Amino acid sequence: MLGHAWAHVRARPARLAAVLLAVALGTAFLAATAVFTSTSAAGLRMVAAAPLAGADVVVDRDPEAAGGDPDPDWADRLAEEPGIAATAPVHARTVQLSTGDRRGTANVYSVADRTGLRWFDLAEGRWPEAPDEVVADPATAEAAGAAVGGEVRLVDAEGAETTATLVGVADLDFRPLAGVQYRLYAPESAFDGDTPATALALVEPGTTPQEAADRLDAALPSGFTAATAERQMDEAADRFAGGSRQLETVLLAFALVALLASAMVIANTFTVLLAQRRRDTALLRLVGADRRQVRRMVALEAAIAGAAGALAGTAAGVGLGYAFAAAMGLTGDGMHVSPMALAGAFLIGLGTAVGSAWLPARRAAATAPVEALRAADMSGGVRFGAVHAVGAVLAVAGAAGAGAGSAAGAPLVTVVGGFAAALGLLAALRYPIARSFGAVQTVLRRMGGTAGLAGANLARNSGRAATAALALVLGLGLITSLATAASTGQATIDADLRDRYPVDVGARVAEGSVARETVRAIEDIDSLETVEAVRTADVSIGEMGETTLVGISPKMAEAAGAERLREEPSGGGAGAAPVMLVGDRQLAALGAEEGERVRLAVGVGGTGGAEVERDFTLYSSGLAEVAGTVAPVVREDVLDELEGRGAPGDADADRSMVWGVAGDGADRDAIADRMAGIAADDPALLVGGALSERADITEALDVMVNLSLAMLLVTVVIAAVGVANTLGLSVLERTRESALLRALGLTRSGLRGTLAVEAVVIGLVGAVLGIVIGLPFGIVGVGAIVGDQAPLVISVPWSSLGLVVAAASLIGVAASVVPARRAARIAPAEGLSDD
Repeated sequence: MLGHAWAHVRARPARLAAVLLAVALGTAFLAATAVFTSTSAAGLRMVAAAPLAGADVVVDRDPEAAGGDPDPDWADRLAEEPGIAATAPVHARTVQLSTGDRRGTANVYSVADRTGLRWFDLAEGRWPEAPDEVVADPATAEAAGAAVGGEVRLVDAEGAETTATLVGVADLDFRPLAGVQYRLYAPESAFDGDTPATALALVEPGTTPQEAADRLDAALPSGFTAATAERQMDEAADRFAGGSRQLETVLLAFALVALLASAMVIANTFTVLLAQRRRDTALLRLVGADRRQVRRMVALEAAIAGAAGALAGTAAGVGLGYAFAAAMGLTGDGMHVSPMALAGAFLIGLGTAVGSAWLPARRAAATAPVEALRAADMSGGVRFGAVHAVGAVLAVAGAAGAGAGSAAGAPLVTVVGGFAAALGLLAALRYPIARSFGAVQTVLRRMGGTAGLAGANLARNSGRAATAALALVLGLGLITSLATAASTGQATIDADLRDRYPVDVGARVAEGSVARETVRAIEDIDSLETVEAVRTADVSIGEMGETTLVGISPKMAEAAGAERLREEPSGGGAGAAPVMLVGDRQLAALGAEEGERVRLAVGVGGTGGAEVERDFTLYSSGLAEVAGTVAPVVREDVLDELEGRGAPGDADADRSMVWGVAGDGADRDAIADRMAGIAADDPALLVGGALSERADITEALDVMVNLSLAMLLVTVVIAAVGVANTLGLSVLERTRESALLRALGLTRSGLRGTLAVEAVVIGLVGAVLGIVIGLPFGIVGVGAIVGDQAPLVISVPWSSLGLVVAAASLIGVAASVVPARRAARIAPAEGLSDD
């Protein structure tokens, strides 16, 4: 039996290549998913919480819950606790870094004195020892133009300036998530007197991190919490780009659908191959082979091709998975791969090949030997049966489950429901697709000639055409789903980031107004569509105390998305309550709710200024923290009224802040680079960190979008293989029919044109159905991942969908070109003699 199977494989290597390729692609998808998720999960943990990588236990201190006087040495005393071998405080300080021609916001972190608690090595130089020595990460050293042995100037929040020597560069191949432009590392002595909010600890041999964390949690006073470093890093990774577990769920869903596409390709391949081998099967039955032996022979063929494809796919998947992670900067902790996961990918690929060939094998084995000696006939329509009814019920139930999972923000439920709906649709759609070709024939008949002949062929062989179209529905439906998910996800992310970071550039000076030359330089940044030196005033507001009140124009309010300020009527009359935008903490300090009307005593000119009591309607907004400091925002005419000024353009008014809003698709890294140069030219200018923070988050979220697009390439190839295989084999099966048409006078170009029209129609039917099905699946999938974290913004990628339709037509035509040319070259007499 094995010999017969191997002989069939060797006799038809080109036809079984489709099986091998389909298995290889599906298995590669699984293996790549396993390698990518494990490698990127470790990389995400490094990016999101790299400083914790050298520790066993992390202890956090909540200043409000701890109470009492700050204790700068509390972290050092943790070493006295049982099971703790060493500790190190974690300090962080935000400063302005200046290297002469560049200046920007930098975070200075502490480097542990204990070598075992350091989370990176040095690429060059030495570790810092004195308080005025620092180490930079490679991105900071390159961006700031600093070299080992050079000096940098650091200006703290109070304006005090120090000079530090760069003594080393960290050995890092990734950029830690910090929300600032530059990152420096200094010894613990540089933070003497500061009370750390976090401490790292190493445990003694014989003590597990969990045991040490539990002991510390029980022994430490109120306000201190202890946890293992592994747990803290996992939580940080979960907050980064939606969490690695959700990423893994999404990728596994893609892999399942890819395997489903592979299964269809394999089943279609064996259906046609076995139909063309009916005589061989009949001869085996006549010489004594029973049905079980025939099925085993086909299963062995599938196993041989499947094993080769699964092995090749697993090997390729390992490389692809790591390449994806490396391309997205998520290999900071090296390659992580589970041998069990790879073995599972191989076995699933092999099982998919054998399982997909089983049903065609059963059909072939069930055919009587005498019947099998007749010519194969795969034409005919599709009758509605129980499988279509069950499929429709499964599709509805699965769609309902996916919708429920999306509403509940449960990605796993959505994936399971969506997969069930996809299975149901595959079972139910073949009947309506086949029926639709009757209407297509009516349209094509009116065109006459080649188109009419193609329509007649489609209607007569609607079952075969429906199978080919169904393969496209699956592949193009997934493509549409991913494109819609990427577009909707990006729109949702952009809207959420716009709410949290409404202004791209926020710069300020401590006193007076920003220099006019500086304002003009910021206005000259091409990527900024709206730039304004906003009105400011030093005020005191009730429980908020002394603060800066910002007044912006309606134009800036519109650009920054502050609709409430833009729509607010000017002037206001008796009983009017102008809008004031505040930060979350300010809203809590005032004891107010969102949208609540509150009477506030505003002291213009600080605590010593005249107080004005005025009602305001309060809303929380990221605009109140644009320039790195908390500053409530009102309309400029409201601020002028409080100050008693006559017009917003008063030359004596302070404009201590400059806001800039970038256009869609702006290069925020380039904006940050320009702002660094502008800040270097104006020593008084302080640039907020929102630009770098938004860039960090956007970069993290781009990982998801780019990965989806990369996965699209795999599904496109699988769909193309499926269509090419189905159409190609069906054309070969119609050799006698093509020869008869040639004998009746159809030219070679006419035959090629007929097959091309059929292919285009099949492609268009598959594309339209794929789009109709894929759109809601993509939206529901994004809704499940986003949940209640942000309002869902639906965005339909019409241009991408147009490309899907065009691609479907091209795939169909390309799939028919080679077999059509082969059929056209066969002489009519030769084709008709092959009985």
